[in-house]
Amino acid sequence: MSSGKHLICDIKNIKNHSLLNDVDALKKMFDYICEKYDYNILHKVQHCFEPQGITIIYMLSESHISIHTFPEKNYASMDIYTCREYPNNDVYLDIQEYLKKMFESSNEKFTIIEREYLSPVIIK
Repeated sequence: MSSGKHLICDIKNIKNHSLLNDVDALKKMFDYICEKYDYNILHKVQHCFEPQGITIIYMLSESHISIHTFPEKNYASMDIYTCREYPNNDVYLDIQEYLKKMFESSNEKFTIIEREYLSPVIIK
């Protein structure tokens, strides 16, 4: 039985380099994703590192969205995990295209993992 899907994003060779240090733009990006897919935001946490880099985590009633940016490496690591049941991967494919457009990346790896409940463990 599935407990949801997890989209893991490794975004490299980013041309929109300013996005990697723009906490407001990244939060607008997250807000757009949450609004478009009707994800319910419970809490937002962010941290800006010195001299650069940002971590943002949105806790959702469906699970979470997070990003860690590494401007010095021209890289962002992002994931979206939701317990929503979708009939296919179209939502995640749509999000991938949106992220490619926003970051203007030329090298990205997206992995979709189907999370499954573990078989019950009986402890005697």
